[in-house]
Amino acid sequence: MEWTTVQHLDLRHVGRGLKPLQPHAASFHPNQALIAVAIGSYIIEFDAMTGSKISSINIGSPVVRMSYSPTSGHAVVAILEDCTIRSCDFDAEQTCVLHSPEKKTEQISSDSEVHLALTPLQPVVFFGFHKRMSVTVVGTVEGGRAPTKIKTDLKKPIVNLACHPRLPVLYVAYADGLIRAYNIHTYAVHYTLQLDQTIKLIGAGAFAFHPTLEWIFVGDRRGTLLAWDVSTERPNMIGITQVGSQPITSVAWLPMLRLLVTVSKDGNLQAWKTRVILNPNRPPMQANFFEPAAIESIDIPRILSQQGGEAVYPLPRIKSLEVHPKLNLAALLFVNMSGGDNVKNRAAYTREGRKQLFAVLQGARGSSASVLKEKLSSLGASGILADHQLQAQLQEHHLKGRSQLTISDIARKAFLYSHFMEGHAISAPISRLPLITVLDVKHHLKDNPVCQPFHLELNFFNKENRVLHYPVRAFYVDGVHLMAYNLCSGADSIYKKLYNSIPGNVEYHPKYMVYSRKQHLFLVAYEFSGSVNEVVVYRENTDSQAANSKCTTVKGRDAAFIGPNENQFGILDDDKTGLALYILSGKTLLEGKESNGTIEDNQSVEPEDGSIKGPMQFIFENEVDRIFSTPLESSLMFASHGNQIGLAKLVQGYRLSTADGHYISTKGDGIKSMKLKLGEIVLK
Repeated sequence: MEWTTVQHLDLRHVGRGLKPLQPHAASFHPNQALIAVAIGSYIIEFDAMTGSKISSINIGSPVVRMSYSPTSGHAVVAILEDCTIRSCDFDAEQTCVLHSPEKKTEQISSDSEVHLALTPLQPVVFFGFHKRMSVTVVGTVEGGRAPTKIKTDLKKPIVNLACHPRLPVLYVAYADGLIRAYNIHTYAVHYTLQLDQTIKLIGAGAFAFHPTLEWIFVGDRRGTLLAWDVSTERPNMIGITQVGSQPITSVAWLPMLRLLVTVSKDGNLQAWKTRVILNPNRPPMQANFFEPAAIESIDIPRILSQQGGEAVYPLPRIKSLEVHPKLNLAALLFVNMSGGDNVKNRAAYTREGRKQLFAVLQGARGSSASVLKEKLSSLGASGILADHQLQAQLQEHHLKGRSQLTISDIARKAFLYSHFMEGHAISAPISRLPLITVLDVKHHLKDNPVCQPFHLELNFFNKENRVLHYPVRAFYVDGVHLMAYNLCSGADSIYKKLYNSIPGNVEYHPKYMVYSRKQHLFLVAYEFSGSVNEVVVYRENTDSQAANSKCTTVKGRDAAFIGPNENQFGILDDDKTGLALYILSGKTLLEGKESNGTIEDNQSVEPEDGSIKGPMQFIFENEVDRIFSTPLESSLMFASHGNQIGLAKLVQGYRLSTADGHYISTKGDGIKSMKLKLGEIVLK
């Protein structure tokens, strides 16, 4: 899995000013695909899927912190540099001041720390300035409540605030690492999250909440990441790990991938998976709760240059990561590089980087490539080439047909590259906001549910009795279970367990599913880590008297039904060239009564004995990535990524003497096919 850019939100022409600006805050809508971006004194709302600008409001002063209000449909609550708190309503395109400071001269900068917490259970805003002793609560536009200063029971500086997304709880983090949970109505103390004195903490830098479990993730300013289970009366710490020495500034839960992402003050972004050992005989080990997730480290130049963007040098530092609460989508905010200090220090920065690089190259002479690589990776972005540039270098070297490129060659190139870039550094603000996602390169449809769509024919008015038979249920796959969703009651139920047991150390996920309404047959393709892929073949039990039919598994990566009666199916081998054809034997019966000479829609074609004959082997000329069902006799559709989509006729008599199976041509000559552009991928 890797981080990749979905699109860039173009903010280059904001305010029609001559000076380009850089976005400094962003917030996703809690349940819609919308994102609000703060740039200069503007807040702009975009559609997160298409990148279309929806509305723009000049709020009068730059935003320091903002968040969508969970109680009102379409408004953002923001703390501005002039210390006012405003509600920005995108529907009405107007702003309201919820709170203004006592001293009108009070000012903060957009990099200042201010704390803001909103709850979906009450139309109020909790906010506080960093290291003050009190929290202020004020009503939103709907709440209409006068500001009230809450003096907490502990006389300690407050370093963070957060509200539970489902419960009436306000979390207040204090400077000594202690976190108190207060009731949002009465401000009574529910419980305290505190470690023993052996582990030193200096206060929460960021909070994140699990979407279904009562888990709270806390990133401390000492670089410690903690997980608390607050489902019991006495909360207990279930996980702890040291992310690094820098303070954790951002923690976010990726709901679709079930991963946690942390960002440290030095811009280091890391992803973690959580592991709970449910063994009643052994207490869970807190140190093993967080494990680094198997995601490639984020390559900033690649993220900035993908999808029509442009890379920036010197490499910008990540400021924060805003994650959508329901989608596999995040916005990446960077520290502004065009400040005066950065301009002054840039030459020193690149010179210093080259000095370090030179020292590493000198010190690693004669050592192995792995040692040198490790030393270079510790330098970070100051010298060594970014991943996409490294790939380009390797490709160029390969094309010229030279001998193996060593890591020291790359390091020398990096040294020269940083020397060249010192005079060509782009110091302009990054006025595009990248929306990024975690992409599974092997499985682009990972975020899409594995389900069977049903299509209803549009001949409703041609029917005599005007009765349309809807399907009873819709099918989808959840883990090892084939699930049925009842369209009348809206209830989900386990229809069939496709695997009785899978070893705990094997990661698996369902990839594709096809269902034949005529044959009552399911084909579900699974991918397993470290072993071959399998297709589960399951015949639906239509006779209530008969025993439940068993699942059978066939090795393969994709499956499709063939022919108008769907009495054949093909399974694509793991090597992408082999195709196994299976035939459903038995006489096909047409169920359903004829009325006025026409057959009703709910007819089905059912083999009598239900046995499956095969396999008959076919071989594709070139590699094929996907196969699809067609209602054409003995034909299936195939797709090769970046090449073509075509129809293949499975002629059983034609065999090459050299091959061990029937031969299928994938050439575009003489067959119906469609050329794809370079890199185009057929998903569905």
